Amino acid sequence: MYKSNMTPVIIAIMLSIVILPVSGQSNSPEITVNDGRLTSINLESGETYSDSWLIKENEWYSVQMDCQSCTGTVKFNGTEIDSSSSSLNGMVSSDGIIELNIESSISEEVGLSIIQYVKESFDSSRPAPNQPVQTISGVICYDINECINNSRGNLASIPDGEFTNQSFITGVIESGQSEYFAIDVSKGDTLELSLAHSTSDIYVEVYFQNQTDEILLPNSISSPSKLSVNQAVAPHYWHFDGDGRAVIKVESQSLNTLWALQSTIYESQEMTVLPDNSYLEVYGHNRNTVVLDVSEAKRLSLKSPYSETEISTYQLMNGNWVESNSFTSTSNVATNLYVYPNVSAVKMDFSADVFFVQITVEDYSDMGQGIEAPSLAPIYKETDNSSWPIIDLENETHEGQLTIPISDYSDVYKIEITGWEDSIHFVKFTIEGDITDCEVELIEKNQETWEDKDTKVRTISSGDIQVALELERGTHFLRISIINSSAYNNSWGEDVESKFYTITSQYELVDEGEEPWFPPDENAEKWGSIARWFMGGLFLIPAIIAVLMYRKNYQFANSLSNKKKRLEWLKKKLDDGTSTPKESRRFLRRALDSITTLEWEPACDIWGKYDVEHRTEGVAIVAWKLDERLSKDGKSWPIIVGVNIIEGNWEMAALRLDAPQGEPWNITHVHPRFLSRGEEIFLDSMVTGNIVFLTIEIEGSSSCVDIELNGRVDGKPFASRIPSTLWRTVDSEE
Repeated sequence: MYKSNMTPVIIAIMLSIVILPVSGQSNSPEITVNDGRLTSINLESGETYSDSWLIKENEWYSVQMDCQSCTGTVKFNGTEIDSSSSSLNGMVSSDGIIELNIESSISEEVGLSIIQYVKESFDSSRPAPNQPVQTISGVICYDINECINNSRGNLASIPDGEFTNQSFITGVIESGQSEYFAIDVSKGDTLELSLAHSTSDIYVEVYFQNQTDEILLPNSISSPSKLSVNQAVAPHYWHFDGDGRAVIKVESQSLNTLWALQSTIYESQEMTVLPDNSYLEVYGHNRNTVVLDVSEAKRLSLKSPYSETEISTYQLMNGNWVESNSFTSTSNVATNLYVYPNVSAVKMDFSADVFFVQITVEDYSDMGQGIEAPSLAPIYKETDNSSWPIIDLENETHEGQLTIPISDYSDVYKIEITGWEDSIHFVKFTIEGDITDCEVELIEKNQETWEDKDTKVRTISSGDIQVALELERGTHFLRISIINSSAYNNSWGEDVESKFYTITSQYELVDEGEEPWFPPDENAEKWGSIARWFMGGLFLIPAIIAVLMYRKNYQFANSLSNKKKRLEWLKKKLDDGTSTPKESRRFLRRALDSITTLEWEPACDIWGKYDVEHRTEGVAIVAWKLDERLSKDGKSWPIIVGVNIIEGNWEMAALRLDAPQGEPWNITHVHPRFLSRGEEIFLDSMVTGNIVFLTIEIEGSSSCVDIELNGRVDGKPFASRIPSTLWRTVDSEE
């Protein structure tokens, strides 16, 4: 509160406001503003830069300058109180106006770092873990792509405005002792701090506190002396594995040290499904997992331009994640990852304080047909040869490569000759490129016995390899291979140069032959008709069986729909001893397989009132907890989860059972038998109208579980999570 003798001063201040510009700069000198903050001015000889701002009683100001021949002066309410060529710091004893003037005897650029006002308000003693304190909200980054821009040459968060803005925390250490302030953090958060302004030596460290415990976290920020103008200390990062608060300790051995810290909190990142692009960028803090849809004959090139990043990769092969490679990505050194055969997705785990990884997806398939040419021709005529790339004789030029990193030392291509019987076809191939140690073999197959009817083998001559042969109609093969492949002793994925080549084809129809004609046979027509009817009847048998099974399940589901609260009924039968756990589990499995033929609401009513549920416009998720006597091993916690796809088509759908506290859950049994690993169940593809109910048994020390559904909906990443936690017992919930 203002005292009565302050009235004349207030009047003088109001008059000064009329005369002086407040928080404004002179238009004459050229100024430089970075991220909304004034960082330098360009002064001509004898030119003066002026600025002014309001300040309150007991507040501090700090002006740091970097120049050769400049002088700065500070006036408070019209009276000069400080003058220096490098640093202007002080505290005012009443409300008023600070006026800053900077001039130079030469033309030069003056670097500036200005804290207009700081009010000392932090505690000098560290609070106890259970002691309530006022916390600083700071800046929370919700979209990392808006908080970081790698084109700036670093991965630090981007501040906004002067030091008085929310991006910064400012303070002053008057007595040379430690001071403390707190920031609320949640599980998975990462705190970034960087020193942006300091008038003397400073030391910063971070504690984590929850309701009962306190931990001094590794990593600290320090500066042995005054921080140079606009020379921010590189950001430091602290990751938090639980909910609580970060208590920041700021310490200096000097009196009246003014400081400014840039602060940003990055929220935890869930698993991300990346689009199928040829170039991708991944930002993150601490840990992040991404999944990329790929096909075979794809090479992923991963590069981390700014910092070392630990990367572990897994490939989805036949429904199982297979570990493929783990490495440290160093600055600007690309690491190649080759996709295994029969793989549909690649999962990548990134780990670093902060990381930016560039991913380039390249196709190394032969002839651009999306498949890698096999090394040998098919052994039998009946072999499905669709995986052999075909040489289009109408297209003269074809590109291929021997991909040495995956031990691809030979490529076999299919040649399809069509025409009338007795036609004669002449084919010639010319192979050019990196083929010094290669040979080419043209193979004509006997279409009846599948033996090699004729072969021509050629090696390089005059810079290329040429091979020609007359072929009959049918399927034949061209093979390009390294003569001595044992000279390449590399392992899978090793960084070895591939051998690129070009195939140029020439085709001539030498003799067109005669058009064949065969009169139909009466017996063939008769028995062919009988065979068609007989085979058609056989094809109907699976459909009839499916209809009968559907009717059986539908009738059983309808009988269940007339009986509500089946979970309470099962518990009562177990209590009475009229049913064993094995019999009850058998009933549950049959009921789960049948009620998917019903509508969503009647199906849910069969089990009784659900314990937790979540519904959006596109999906509904419900869950019930079961009597623990129904678990197979007597230790797991059995639950039922129902999912209804109301709208949209899901791909790579996964049900995740997350433990909000304690160790992660481990899924031990699932019915129906979906693929599961750890705390995830992979549901794969689900379309509009799909209904699925699952009995799940989970094992772990946690007393509750959170249920969420992740995947891609209509090609875009999507996640849905039940907002309520499912508790194992009523006591735990209370």
